[in-house]
Amino acid sequence: MEQIHLDGYKKFKRVYFKDNKKLFDELAYGQEPHTMIVTCSDSRVSPDKILSATPGELFIARNIGNVVPPYEVTKGATQSAIEYAVNALKISHLVILGHSNCGACAHLYHEKDENEENEENVELSHVDEWLTLLYPAKHNAILECLNNPEKNRAEVTEKNNIQLSVQRLMTYPYIVKALEEKRIELHGWWYDVSSGNLEAYDYGTKTFKKIEV
Repeated sequence: MEQIHLDGYKKFKRVYFKDNKKLFDELAYGQEPHTMIVTCSDSRVSPDKILSATPGELFIARNIGNVVPPYEVTKGATQSAIEYAVNALKISHLVILGHSNCGACAHLYHEKDENEENEENVELSHVDEWLTLLYPAKHNAILECLNNPEKNRAEVTEKNNIQLSVQRLMTYPYIVKALEEKRIELHGWWYDVSSGNLEAYDYGTKTFKKIEV
């Protein structure tokens, strides 16, 4: 694994960095990203790759489950990142990027079994506490799927979670002000890992629609 990392770094230095030296010279003096992305810590989700972005374009905050917590004045790394991106960097777009087969959303439905083997009974107390923020998304998914058995509960939960995070952004006073002054746009995206498709939340129809390419 260490060798893979070193080989990747060598390739970066010899090829990408060399070919884009002027860009990195400019970035050495500061950043001016146009977009912030709040996404999952999941290793399969790479916003830079998905959007073919160059260094300096995206301000990215990651956490388990791409969660936006409710606004609190003094708490939280995610809240701090959002505040800095909006108020200091003056980003124009803020994207909540969720994805398929999300382990965080799946964990919401996992019931602990005292008879589980020790190796399966992993200590995840911090994860469990963090994911209580997703309960509204879970509860709405359960209700939505009760009379619609053909729906994929996992996907519904993932998309509900994205909508929930977008809604929570509206508890941030400076974001509401930026929206009113038309300085920022909020987006909810769902990424399908297997197909590479992106779906964007449509505020008019309240559904996710595939972004055509």
